[in-house]
Amino acid sequence: MTDEEKIKWFNKAVKFQIEDLIFMTMKSRKNGVASWAIEDINTHKVLNSNMEWEEEPPLAKRDEAFLIRARFDFDTAIVMYEQYKMFAQ
Repeated sequence: MTDEEKIKWFNKAVKFQIEDLIFMTMKSRKNGVASWAIEDINTHKVLNSNMEWEEEPPLAKRDEAFLIRARFDFDTAIVMYEQYKMFAQ
């Protein structure tokens, strides 16, 4: 597989393992902009902007406040997790 082909596959990836059972997952893509969540697959919780793990409500019950707290652009999601790791230790 060429590097260009690999890049195409990585560009389509929607879930990346960060550490153990914690993943960064693309939850939606609107107008070419992806929305990411940091998920603990073991506890079924997402990391929010307050650096707290919270339950992810069913799709029908997710309000705007939840989306603001728990959805990030790619770069922000990476920074959020790095900050979480610093404070969690």
